[in-house]
Amino acid sequence: MFISKLSEWWDEVDPYALQRLAMYKACFVATILVYIYWVFKPANFMAFFAPFIVASFYEMPLISSFKEKEFLLLFIFVAMLVVSISFYLLAPMHFMFLFYALGVLATLYYLVLKFFPQLKNLTMLILAAGAMTLTIKPPAHFQIAIEMFSSSILSMGGILICLKIFPNKYLYIWCRALQKFIQCLESDIQAAISTRDKYAIVEEVNHLGMMRACRKLIPKRYLIHTYRMSVNIRNIQFALDNLFYEKKNDEFWTGIKNHLYLLRIHMKNWSLGDLTGEEIKPETELQCYVVYCLNKVIRSWNQLCSMRLP
Repeated sequence: MFISKLSEWWDEVDPYALQRLAMYKACFVATILVYIYWVFKPANFMAFFAPFIVASFYEMPLISSFKEKEFLLLFIFVAMLVVSISFYLLAPMHFMFLFYALGVLATLYYLVLKFFPQLKNLTMLILAAGAMTLTIKPPAHFQIAIEMFSSSILSMGGILICLKIFPNKYLYIWCRALQKFIQCLESDIQAAISTRDKYAIVEEVNHLGMMRACRKLIPKRYLIHTYRMSVNIRNIQFALDNLFYEKKNDEFWTGIKNHLYLLRIHMKNWSLGDLTGEEIKPETELQCYVVYCLNKVIRSWNQLCSMRLP
């Protein structure tokens, strides 16, 4: 009972399992960094720990390719390295430090707006993480600055390697987004059958946006099948939107809705699907096209599922 309620709560607050993936990655990276700390014993713990705080930006869904994610992470690490060491060295010179900090703020804000306009809060987080080194005593000590540099490089290198070797789970996130989209499509079909207004438009846009965000992150061997499934599911939705151009066939669309539900269950369980069971009898060219698209979706899912089954 408790497990089922917990699972329902997780699905409600994290429908695509994106935050759960981020949590697994964070635990993995934190564990490896602990071992790195035990083995190498970096001299400055604050400089070693600071990069871990901002590494979470790597999982932002707004960044939709690994190339962009890696560029973002390198930008954050270089900016943090420059800010933290320069702040530490210039902190005793209060008057100069004030104007230098304002200049760093303006420069960072310009660079973030130019390269990552969707992450405006990144500027203040880099400054805050860099300012943590102001508590290190004694200030402006060249030997400590070198230790800070080596500790930060050790931490940043460990984080980059961990994120590189962590298994790619974006297919699972894409699959959950598609399941949510199909569920909305089922509601749309039911609304069309009962001649009610549709209310799932905003949800559909959100689910579609997540599918598109994961598109460049899915392993290439799965890409063609996910593309075909997305296109054909969308074609079924477009056919439903053109339903008022022809005579409505409630029995046909009820059969389509039931098969979409079964497909969603197969996707949830990562099992092979088929079109056996309830017979679908198309009467028009549009309905024949819907059946054709549904067959292609199920075929693509079976191919995708076969590639992932042990």
